[in-house]
Amino acid sequence: MTLGFTNAQAQLSNWCATDDVCNPIENNDPVVRQQRQQLEAFTQQFVSSFQPSYFRTTGAPVYVIPVVFHVIHNWGPENISDAQIYDAIRVLNRDYNLQRTDTANIIPQFKALNADIQIEFRLAHLDPLGNCTNGIDRIASLLTYDAGDNSKLNPWPYNKYLNIWTIYNFGSSHAGAAAYAYKPGTAPSGKDGIISLSNYVGSIGTSNTTNQYTLTHEIGHWLNLDHVWGGTNQPGVACGDDNVTDTPVTKGFLSCPQPANAAVCNAGIIENYQNYMDYSYCYYMFTLGQKARMWAALNSPIGFRNQVTTASNLTATGTNGNATTCVPIAAFSSIQKVICEGGTVNFADGSGNLDTVGITYLWDFPGGVPSSSTDKNPTGIVYPSAGTYDVTLTVTSSAGFDTHTEIENVIVRPAQSNLVVPFSESFESISFPSTDWITQSDDGDGWELTSAAAHTGFNSVSINNYNGNTAGSTDVFVTPGFDLSNTTQTQFTYWMAFALKNNAGTDKLKVYASNNCGQLWNLRSTKSGTNLSTTGNVVTSNFIPNASQWRQETVSLTSGQYSTKPNVSLKFEYTNDMGNNIYIDDININGLVGINNFSLSQEDVSIVPNPAYDKSTVNFELSRPENVLITVVDMLGNEVHRIADERLDAGEYQYEVNTKWAKGIYMVRITAGNQIITKKLVVQ
Repeated sequence: MTLGFTNAQAQLSNWCATDDVCNPIENNDPVVRQQRQQLEAFTQQFVSSFQPSYFRTTGAPVYVIPVVFHVIHNWGPENISDAQIYDAIRVLNRDYNLQRTDTANIIPQFKALNADIQIEFRLAHLDPLGNCTNGIDRIASLLTYDAGDNSKLNPWPYNKYLNIWTIYNFGSSHAGAAAYAYKPGTAPSGKDGIISLSNYVGSIGTSNTTNQYTLTHEIGHWLNLDHVWGGTNQPGVACGDDNVTDTPVTKGFLSCPQPANAAVCNAGIIENYQNYMDYSYCYYMFTLGQKARMWAALNSPIGFRNQVTTASNLTATGTNGNATTCVPIAAFSSIQKVICEGGTVNFADGSGNLDTVGITYLWDFPGGVPSSSTDKNPTGIVYPSAGTYDVTLTVTSSAGFDTHTEIENVIVRPAQSNLVVPFSESFESISFPSTDWITQSDDGDGWELTSAAAHTGFNSVSINNYNGNTAGSTDVFVTPGFDLSNTTQTQFTYWMAFALKNNAGTDKLKVYASNNCGQLWNLRSTKSGTNLSTTGNVVTSNFIPNASQWRQETVSLTSGQYSTKPNVSLKFEYTNDMGNNIYIDDININGLVGINNFSLSQEDVSIVPNPAYDKSTVNFELSRPENVLITVVDMLGNEVHRIADERLDAGEYQYEVNTKWAKGIYMVRITAGNQIITKKLVVQ
């Protein structure tokens, strides 16, 4: 996902979602509303008594703000470099300290109002525990996708640091946004700060010179500035005011106008369209009045901004100018954790506390070819033999070195599995997780073996959601590989139990299949919300299923993509929406071994929707190429519609059918080779 102000202005008219998150809280929470009113009264008093000497256009920074960047990533381009973050700090200090060299472009009406805000931003050099840090906190998490407040992992105390989270993309609630901030006093607990798309950070790397002003704008909100047209995210709609005396009433601009066209709300009064708090895309300045308002936020207890800049806090966060270079912390990830024999693995450095220059890397890959590397991000390491392999990284900087080893970091499965059909697993005598049964937990509690409930026997695997996994977090477990090379009509079944805490919950369980040791996964089944629940009702207490609260699910693997393949794995992926506990038990794989008489099974055919009104879709899957005839007949056997008559390759098919016939019961008849399958279709 790459968004750019220049090329996507229409799509990004909502690029700042600050008002979208702050206004509902202020409108609906009387405590927050009272705090905001108190802050506004304090601000007006502060601005009215602001000393003229403070309005000088240049001077040394008066306030220093410690900053921490939390890079939420899944080892992709959103794992932005230290250099890009250092550049973002450079841009902020340039914009807030009157250091731009192009201010000659400010139109004459506002040149004298261009303010040196005298705020300096410094990356923290001490974390909340007093440990040395470079102010960059890297967290590998799938919450980088479809992000929002739930992605604000590991917040540092917001009365000590400005927290900035960077992510890959926002979820649907903030679609089209580049970033948002919480104004003082509006943030839910642990959520204060700024969250931004990673390609809107700084001016280099994945960002660019157009996107570089996003954090400048959002920190303005964090320091209690509104958009220049007021406290909404609707530029160009109505003339409005931002409670700043030297920014004229305006509708706001979605592009950079000619000065003669910038007197929209009041004849003859040119509006401040070059302000960082507009949407004009030609940003150059804050005004002196905005400076006074931001200083007021830094002197008010509302939102604890007044504690962030104290001398004692600068000492506590290592931002008092006496910071030293930290010894690096070695860390990394293998992009592919599980491969087949002869497969390749790419590695991504995730080390922390790095200088911008002088870093060296030494990788050790026992069992790999090559067996070592000095690259920052080695690629194409081949593992020719099955087994589990450690990986070691040593990172060295001018301050020292650190070595980190990941035990069994790479799992190489045989090209052909030794697990054959029929197969069953009831989790009674199994190591889970293991190198055969692999888990990945996004946040909080993940899949684990439990004796709290079982469909049969005493054990199952479950996720303890009752105690509060983060909404949107994803937990995965992967089965061993199975040899289906001599199997057709393969069916994968399992028993599950799950309860919702709230009927509005949208918890999801997806099942994927792979025929290449997890290099590529294909979605085979999805259940969500009430369709996922096996209880028929909401359970607000700690859910432990009884015998009647289990349900068997079936996943077809009849396609030639899986049947006849020597190494097929399954993946369970659960996404939490604050649901209750979920349990899986009695995994089974069955099929016709050594027999290949039919290319289609009854279970492979579905008609959705059924009953139908205007149209429906016939879905089926062929395990091998066949001549296929699909017809619809009435209850007397008369053909009323011919859907298809053609030669089809092995694979999945969907045919849409116009069902604007007389109401009644019809039969869909599929002839594949010598096989005939019929399904009932009700038309209403």
